[in-house]
Amino acid sequence: MASSINDFRRSKLFRAAIIVPTVIALIFSIFNLTAPNDPEKISSNFKLGIVNLDTSTSFPLVSTQAIKAISRSLPFRVGLFKDSETAKTALSNGEISSVIIFPEDFSEQALGKKSINVKVINSDHLTASETQIASQLPSTFQLGLSAFISNLRLAKSQNLAPSSEMPIQVELENLYEAKSLASTPSPFVMSFITWLSAMVGSVLLFLATNQMTLLNRAYVRTVIPVMTMGASSLVLAIVVTLTTMQWEVFFLSWIFSWFICVCLSWLFLGMFSTVGLLALLLIVPIVFYQPALSGTVIPLTAAPEWLELIGGSVPFDSIGRAYRSVIFGSSGGLPLLWLGSAAFIGLLLNWGSDILRGRMKRRW
Repeated sequence: MASSINDFRRSKLFRAAIIVPTVIALIFSIFNLTAPNDPEKISSNFKLGIVNLDTSTSFPLVSTQAIKAISRSLPFRVGLFKDSETAKTALSNGEISSVIIFPEDFSEQALGKKSINVKVINSDHLTASETQIASQLPSTFQLGLSAFISNLRLAKSQNLAPSSEMPIQVELENLYEAKSLASTPSPFVMSFITWLSAMVGSVLLFLATNQMTLLNRAYVRTVIPVMTMGASSLVLAIVVTLTTMQWEVFFLSWIFSWFICVCLSWLFLGMFSTVGLLALLLIVPIVFYQPALSGTVIPLTAAPEWLELIGGSVPFDSIGRAYRSVIFGSSGGLPLLWLGSAAFIGLLLNWGSDILRGRMKRRW
């Protein structure tokens, strides 16, 4: 089959079909893994605006004690404002990320028996990280302040001095700990690059071999993905290893991504061989919905219902789980049944369609 490779090399898209998948793996992985988000840094840059309208006669003000407790317990920066309008203006200008307002009679209500209304103001026009943190604050404030007020009321009923210490101390154990900032986004980056490289590489290879004889192009479409995806996966594994500083994951990263890329490439090429570039109408959405379908950015159950339904029928998230097992050492492995089935279907479509076309030509 040396003549098949020689025919392929004469194609104008030969170099692109060989090089582009590796370039995609290199560029995408470098840009995403060399600048990972630091959750602690994001939290420390979240600024909470506090408006204390409490004018109760009790001393010290319960609201002041609550503000001190919030400042100690939350990893946010805190800014105090005289009134709600000033705080809203600061929120509108992006100077703060959220506002909590203590009512005028907060201390009196805190020492009573009724529930207290504390207002929180958020805005969705800020950065995605600020919006996500702010959306969780109402429930966080409700739990924290409720515990604080309950402790205060209990101490008052027993004529004891209130204690600022929490009655429950949490002992944290992290089962699978990220060894670097780049470790956390690595499964998503690897999953997305796998799908993207397979798609782009398959398109270029399909176009580059379209003018070849039927059986020669079927052969090239079978052999070349093994080489191109091997190089692409090797580059991806090197970047992942260097950015995460986890030298032990290099081999598995390479083998896993190589195997997955080849299986997906064969499937895509089989679809292209059967219906041409119309297959992109199905392939492109699947590739670009991977942040939701792969289970590496959000759980599949948190995706929109229609995507969850698709992900429940075809376990795209099993690939993301395999990459998580590589990076974190968690349970999981290659979904051999699904990938093997995809590869078999792709090869069957690839060879079957060309053999069928060849026989039809001979008949005519």
